[in-house]
Amino acid sequence: MFRKLVSNLAFSPALVGQLGFYARRLRKEETTRRAGLVFLALALVVQSFAVFTPPQSANAANADNVIYSGIRNKDDLLAIYDRGSDSAGRNDIKEIYTQFGISRADIANMHVGSYNTGDFNGQLKSVGRSDWGVSFRSPVQVANTTTTVFTGGFTETYGKSWPMPALIGTRSVDGAWFAITLNCGNPVYVVPPPPVKKPVAACTSLAIISLNRTTVRLTAQASSADGATIDGYTYTVKNAKGTPVFNQRTTTTTLDYKAPSDGTYTAQVTANTSLGDRTDAGCIKAFTVSPEPRCVLNSGLTESSPDCQPCPNDKTLWYKDAKCTAKFQLSKSVRNITQSLTDANNTQAKPGDQLQYTLSVRNTGNAPGSYTMTDTVADILEYATIVNMGDGNIVTPDATTPAVVTWPSTSIKPGETLEKFIVVRVKETIPAMAANASNPQSFNCKVTNTFGNTLNVNIECPPEKVVEQTVAELPHTGASENIIFSAVVVAVAVYFYARSRQTATEIRLIRRDLNAGTI
Repeated sequence: MFRKLVSNLAFSPALVGQLGFYARRLRKEETTRRAGLVFLALALVVQSFAVFTPPQSANAANADNVIYSGIRNKDDLLAIYDRGSDSAGRNDIKEIYTQFGISRADIANMHVGSYNTGDFNGQLKSVGRSDWGVSFRSPVQVANTTTTVFTGGFTETYGKSWPMPALIGTRSVDGAWFAITLNCGNPVYVVPPPPVKKPVAACTSLAIISLNRTTVRLTAQASSADGATIDGYTYTVKNAKGTPVFNQRTTTTTLDYKAPSDGTYTAQVTANTSLGDRTDAGCIKAFTVSPEPRCVLNSGLTESSPDCQPCPNDKTLWYKDAKCTAKFQLSKSVRNITQSLTDANNTQAKPGDQLQYTLSVRNTGNAPGSYTMTDTVADILEYATIVNMGDGNIVTPDATTPAVVTWPSTSIKPGETLEKFIVVRVKETIPAMAANASNPQSFNCKVTNTFGNTLNVNIECPPEKVVEQTVAELPHTGASENIIFSAVVVAVAVYFYARSRQTATEIRLIRRDLNAGTI
């Protein structure tokens, strides 16, 4: 058809549309053929599984199976063994294998093989959950479970032998041959395993050792055998009323316990074992916490109280006793550095002299204390300036506050002395300021300073201050003094006025007599 269309294309160009449609149909058919080829290959792969994978029984599960539906290989068996249950939820599989001397290590060392039910001269015994309805299968109670299994020979039942796929191994407990059948998980053996010893565990003793007045060390001992294990210890402490005041589980055999108060206590330890909790009369002991001694310095306190402390400077006193306090003794000295005078008290300083004042605070009490030194220097600053005051800080004076030098608060121990100093320089030009009317000590040519004791240093003042000091004050006058003074002045004035009038009269009379010729 395609060739026919191509050959007629020159005579009928309209056939191009049909040619395109036919080309698209060919491509779709090609895709369909390829998809069919892929599905054919997949079908062959699926058929290969049916050829190479052996068939499994459609009736694999049986009430006699130790493992429901059996196992496929060793890894499958180990997974079920470690999980502790099979697909039916039965959790006694590990105990069944243990009952017949098979351990996990024995399973891990097995290999895939088979056995014949007639092997070992027909002495093979199989273990299952069913008695098969025969009398020769013996019941066996599985330890630590409520499960009963049955064991018996193959040939006694069927009288013939047949091959069975299985895991083949050797028991480590006695070196005997055994197998586990794949399609049921049932153990098969020739020689019965050694008797299974019953695991035992017990708490054997509890020892109590006193570490201090309130703390004891509890030491437990426990024993286990034949597969039982000790998983931990639970310590319980009860007070004298039998009320539990402490309960703790630990994996260690020792535990330190601190009682909350004085009294008698009973300690009990319980061994937590794989067989359950175990205790015994030997694991119960009593101990007593005696009252704490009282503080010697203060009977109202216990010996361990943080307030039971002696006075630092008198060990016989309690540190909060009224007598255990700090007492500070203040003193001050002055020396003239310029004139090399060690004691410049009551001496005269000249302009430019440097004076060093040393302030001392001695703690004469029984306890340390903090003291903040302050020194009023207002009188000093009238005639001198401060050139050094160590770590002191001067507070600038104002109209209401005199100049004060302060130092940081410092702790002073009993018997210790704290010293600070101030160095001043006397002004080169001594002020001639008159003494203050309200404060005679101000600008009085003397520097007075008090810190515990009082120091005076005289200043060489200018002459006008000497006159001020010599004539201390003007005459005191009042109303009566003024009247008397005025009367005296008036009397003197009247006297001289009368005397001058008298003299004038006498002169006039003489002139008259002289002119009259009587003289």
